[in-house]
Amino acid sequence: MTPNENRLLIVDPDPRVRQALTETLSRAGRGLDTACNLAEAIKKIPGGGFSCLVMDVDLPEMKGYEAVPVLKNLDPGLKIIMTTRRNSKKLEARVRREDIFYYFIKPFGTEELRLAVDSAFNKKKEEEAMSDDPKILVIDDDPDFRAAVTPILKSALYEVVTASSLEEGKKTILAEKPDLILLDIMMDSLFDGFSLCNDIKTSPEFREVRGTPVIFCSAVKDMAGSRFQFPGDEEGLAGPDDYIDKPVKPKDLLARIQKLLKK
Repeated sequence: MTPNENRLLIVDPDPRVRQALTETLSRAGRGLDTACNLAEAIKKIPGGGFSCLVMDVDLPEMKGYEAVPVLKNLDPGLKIIMTTRRNSKKLEARVRREDIFYYFIKPFGTEELRLAVDSAFNKKKEEEAMSDDPKILVIDDDPDFRAAVTPILKSALYEVVTASSLEEGKKTILAEKPDLILLDIMMDSLFDGFSLCNDIKTSPEFREVRGTPVIFCSAVKDMAGSRFQFPGDEEGLAGPDDYIDKPVKPKDLLARIQKLLKK
């Protein structure tokens, strides 16, 4: 988080209301800015580091609830608190159809408003903390392995997603864009893992995730007494970033993941 983040933006056409809200919501450690209309707010939001916005329903350009999609397009994570001086069941129902965090009726209690703003900031921090956890994708057709390795990864605060086949793995890679992939070598065929690893590293389809580290996980050594040799350069295939034998040792697995994610 940069020093300019964790800020509040107040959008209200009435200068007296902006001043009153500024006095009510000003506090140490939280930046605050104001705007008198939607156009001014739109200019300030990109790069402004705002976590929360307090906005009146009646704006010069349009209704505040109509502006919500515009503002969310600029910053999907922005928490919006909508205010109005004159409420009605119809208006409240219309406002609540939008992606707002809270709805206030003016004049409102200052303590209630402070609590709502604090709650909005805390919610934003929780979401940012969750999104900061590196995401590990486990691609393996063995449900027992997926079930065993998931708690190991979660214990180290990794977000975990899984796939049980080659095709599901491809779709999940593109949808989730993981930070690292644990990939079984043998699934439907002996070479599924080799094929997918090569595609990740070389195929235009995976160009957005080409730098994602891949760790092969295989039980071949446990079953046959020796590792399955990777048909590397002689076959023209791009290899994994690491290889680990099943059953995995938790400490060893986490150390290898941490090493690759630091690169």
